[in-house]
Amino acid sequence: MSARLIWLATLCWTGAAQQRTFVGAAACGVCHSSELNGQAKSAHARSLYRAAEHPLADSFAATALRRGDFTFEVLLLERTLLIRANDGRYVTELPVEWAFGAGEQAVTFVSRVSPEYHLEHSFSYYADSSSFDITPRHDTLPSRTLNEAMGQAIRTQSGGASIVSCFRCHSTGPVSTSAAGEVRIAAPGVHCESCHGPGSEHSAAALRGNVVAAKALIDNPGRRPARDLNLLCGSCHRTGAESPAFDWNSPWSVRHQPPFLARSLCSQKSPAGLSCIACHNPHEPMRRNDAAYYRAVCVRCHHAGNHPPADVCRDQGETDCARCHMPLIAVDRHLKFRNHWIGVYGPRSALRPLH
Repeated sequence: MSARLIWLATLCWTGAAQQRTFVGAAACGVCHSSELNGQAKSAHARSLYRAAEHPLADSFAATALRRGDFTFEVLLLERTLLIRANDGRYVTELPVEWAFGAGEQAVTFVSRVSPEYHLEHSFSYYADSSSFDITPRHDTLPSRTLNEAMGQAIRTQSGGASIVSCFRCHSTGPVSTSAAGEVRIAAPGVHCESCHGPGSEHSAAALRGNVVAAKALIDNPGRRPARDLNLLCGSCHRTGAESPAFDWNSPWSVRHQPPFLARSLCSQKSPAGLSCIACHNPHEPMRRNDAAYYRAVCVRCHHAGNHPPADVCRDQGETDCARCHMPLIAVDRHLKFRNHWIGVYGPRSALRPLH
């Protein structure tokens, strides 16, 4: 065997023996404190909690709800969140284990009911009303019995959608289950290593002072082509290539931003493409309702010498570009999302631009 082949074999063996592992966001913060502190305030970082530990837990409690012939109470007892369901004859109590969502728009609740199934509860908490209402899309599900009215049973694991796949997008690190079906995660919420990959070798090289090796031992999504970076974001926010086929005519689909962005002319005609991080800094909270911030992003390309805004835009002075070119879509009576199919919209349609 040649020396080169021996070297390659040794390199492959070493890579397998020293498999990168997750070290946690605190380890990243040793060197990247500014990024860590900013990202910790984002909705990504706050996208999953043990239910009773959610910052809004006190707002969840002492709530009475009704669905059809059934009544429900949300109780916080000894730091345990409970749903008490009543059909007039029998009362069922179920501990609520997990709360999905930072609460900027909504929080949805999940409980384990058997090794094979978890329950997505039929009521979610909504920020716009600071109250509970039916969980999105649950109004289309049957509620003939108390069990049906309590929520939707979802397989803990399966080849398609499952509770485990939900945790993979709302936590950082490996996700596993016990024999009893209990989901085990490394860290709740989306943190550094969700995007940058396991940081053990990067961290070790950095602590040794080997900056060159450290940079080579971590993924930096910001260096990826726009299409590849958007596919990374789309692994949780969807890409449009999933099954079942994407419904472009449904307002509900607008909450999946990457496939709509890919259809916009801004993305298609940009020489380098338009990535999610062109507008959103992943290391800070989203700039909701900050028209000036997003206008500054738009004018990087749309200025007097290059694709200038239309006269009607310039006449407005401090234009809110997103308000017209990325309409806010009500996907149900509580939730609203920006349409990322950037374009010029007519008065009758906010789903498909005129051009």
